[in-house]
Amino acid sequence: MRSAIFPLLISLSCLSEWAQRLGVEAVFLYSTLGASVTVPCDGLREYHNSYISWVFKHRSETTVELSRGGMITDTDPDRAGRLRLGSNSSLHIDRLRTRDTGVYICHQYINGMHYTTGLTVTLFLLSISVSSRSPACLRAGDRLTLKCGLDCGGGAGSCSETPQGPTLSWRDESGVPLKDERDRYSIAELRGVHSQLSVTLRQSDHNKSWTCVLTERGEMKTSESYTTTLSDELFSTVGRLLLLSCVAPVSLGPGETLRWTYRQSRTSQAVVLYSLRSLTETPLKGTVPHSGRAVMSANSSLLIHNVQTGDAGLYCCQRDKDSGPKKTHRTFALNTLSVSSNLSEEAQKGSAVTLTCSLTCGFDCEENTELIWRDSIGNSLQGGTSERNKSTISSQLVLQPQSSERIRCSVEREGLERVSQDWTIKIEAGPGGKFPMVEVVSAAAAFCVLLLLVFIIFLVMKMKKTKKEGKKDRVPSDQAEERPESVYHSPEEIMSCAAPPHTDDVNYTSVMFKSKKRGPEREQTFLPNSDDVIYSAVTTTQ
Repeated sequence: MRSAIFPLLISLSCLSEWAQRLGVEAVFLYSTLGASVTVPCDGLREYHNSYISWVFKHRSETTVELSRGGMITDTDPDRAGRLRLGSNSSLHIDRLRTRDTGVYICHQYINGMHYTTGLTVTLFLLSISVSSRSPACLRAGDRLTLKCGLDCGGGAGSCSETPQGPTLSWRDESGVPLKDERDRYSIAELRGVHSQLSVTLRQSDHNKSWTCVLTERGEMKTSESYTTTLSDELFSTVGRLLLLSCVAPVSLGPGETLRWTYRQSRTSQAVVLYSLRSLTETPLKGTVPHSGRAVMSANSSLLIHNVQTGDAGLYCCQRDKDSGPKKTHRTFALNTLSVSSNLSEEAQKGSAVTLTCSLTCGFDCEENTELIWRDSIGNSLQGGTSERNKSTISSQLVLQPQSSERIRCSVEREGLERVSQDWTIKIEAGPGGKFPMVEVVSAAAAFCVLLLLVFIIFLVMKMKKTKKEGKKDRVPSDQAEERPESVYHSPEEIMSCAAPPHTDDVNYTSVMFKSKKRGPEREQTFLPNSDDVIYSAVTTTQ
């Protein structure tokens, strides 16, 4: 019974003729990767003791039975898990893959015998692929080429035989058809149902969708879109901590996986750094060269500890399903900057020191990117020699420093600094283990301290001496000895050293001093009158 039907499923070119001969209608069904589709089984009547059987043939593979009598009979567990039987004996296929493309036929059996054949449906999937000529890391100014076509398992346009009538067109996010536009768009129609779009990217094209629409008899049957993700260019110095964000919050559906991939600069193969599936973090092994320095956080960000030169490259955060196209959330082109010296130890005064500054680009280094040497106050240093290729830029600077100094290497583009790293040149210690200037300063400081100590000692000794003399001068009053001395001159005579005048009835003042001092301690003593003559007496205590 089956042998009489299966040889008829030879090619699409004879499908219509075979369908007309059997009186059945040939139908073409179009969908996209990852979508769901319903394959109809029309034109059959229900009879007592009858059942429906579905068979399928993919390209040149052997024909297989998918269902019989309302039960899924496919022996392929992956495909069987995606098949369902609906009303009117229709067949539902979920999460479409390219291996699902081919011819589907429903047969009706009565009392176990083949009775009739329903619709013959050929399923095509529309897909978009990026041309190998397009750069893997997209930036403004790049030329992107997209190919759209029917996919039979080998990518867009891989179907050897395609139906007549369907047409393809390209539209932007607003649904406006794209046309050839000089220096912006270029559209080419290829063999069969196959079209190509080339776009010169602008910065505004980041996260922009380009849609390929399949139309048959004026009716849109299906469409597929591609979203351009322009890479974010990052600069980092060696030794830093770097955080690359993806998308937050992370919400993964059934069969979805979030992955961080890394492709080292100037290499073609990407490795998986981390994979997140069903909200369970499962780090993959063999993630050279990061060796455990890269960690994916709970919010899907990638954290790189102690950035190294070899970390330069492309980092991509993607979400994909078990079936269907990948969706790229973020792409980063990481450029790393490092500065090194030909000396591992301190340099001697006046000796030659060679500094090397290297920039390793995550993708191709842009032509307007330069390495600039500057001193500690920002002045540009001349004399550096540079070398450049697609992925690296290096510059060497030779100096003969007389003292320790800090040198900076900066990455500049169009006059703007993108990143910089400092290097301090240390001069070796001179004789005696001290730098000349430090020795002079130390000697001067020691001399000043010595002078200060001498001055303090002098002040302390003088204060003690003064205190001691003060105690010696203070004699108790009860021990003072009075030794009066008579003076037979008036105060005026004493001051003028003149002879006293000889007059009668002259009063003299009697004054007695207990010490040589002429201060408040002096006292007056009046002597008794004698012959009505008052004499002045001045006594001084020695």
